[in-house]
Formats: sequence, C-alpha cells, structure tokens
Amino acid sequence: MSDAAAGAISVFLQPGELFTGDSPALVKTVLGSCVAILMRVPRAGSAAMAHCLLPEAGVPVDTIPRRLALRFVDTTVELMIRAMVVHGARFDEVEVKLFGGAGRIYAPGVPAAMRVGQRNVETALAELSARGLRIAARSVGGERGRLIEFDTSTGEVRVKILPVLGGGIGESA
Repeated sequence: MSDAAAGAISVFLQPGELFTGDSPALVKTVLGSCVAILMRVPRAGSAAMAHCLLPEAGVPVDTIPRRLALRFVDTTVELMIRAMVVHGARFDEVEVKLFGGAGRIYAPGVPAAMRVGQRNVETALAELSARGLRIAARSVGGERGRLIEFDTSTGEVRVKILPVLGGGIGESA
C-alpha cells in the first residue's frame, strides 16, 4: 500500500455495509460468496466500497430501509452511484472494481438459488453495465474467500486468497 495509507483512517466493512468518503482511508473486508464493489473518482478524491450478501432485492431501492438495501447488489449499486454523484462524479470517470463471489457449488444441475456467489457476480456485472460503468479490475469466483484491502487515496487493492477451510478436494490449507 502507499505511504498515504499510513495516515489514512482504517475501516473494516461488515456484510451489508457501505463506506463512502473523500478522505484517505484503508477499507478492508473479508468475502466468501459475498461481493465487494469498489468505486473511485480520482479527480474528486472520492471513493466507495460496499459488501453485498445477496444478488437482488427485487424492489426499488427507495421502497426499503437503507440498511436492508445495502444487503443486495442491485440496490447497493444504485446507492453507490448516488453517493458518487453527490461527491461530484461523472459516469465516465468512475473507476469500478469487483471482488468475491466464491462458491463451491457450480456443478451442472445445482439449483441457481444455491449458487449465491455466482449470482452476486452476475448481478453486479449486469447492474454496472446497465449504467455504462466498466470494470477496471476484478477477482471473482473460485472456491476460496478473499481478504480485500482498498487504499482509497491511490485506488490500489490488495487481494489475499484465503485457504479453504475443512480441506477441499485436492487442496491443502
């Protein structure tokens, strides 16, 4: 991480939380099937990071309490975009990064409802694309969780792939 991170505030996001700010911060979270969506506007010095648990609320963001909306990818993307606009962002300058969505059950025949990680990633990609936002970097899928560290001052993201708990087939912890 950068030298700027040394003087930055440190934030740990729990599932269903959103960080937004325009001061340097080091934002961390741990992901399994959940996804972290990161947005940054270098010119404005603003950044956001969300930790989403489930793909779709299925209702408009303004019809449910904010704390509930932040649990879902679809409604969280809308809330993040609103936060970036408040901080003076234009869509063409928003850097977006996506992480997480691990899952061990991607085999054919497994019901879609059980593939939460995969559905989280698919929903995030669709929601961001529908708004004309491109993904600058990503580390998604697979069978292992991730520890994410986001330096909002530089946009740098460290990703640590976590060991499989309980010993996966053909893998050592």
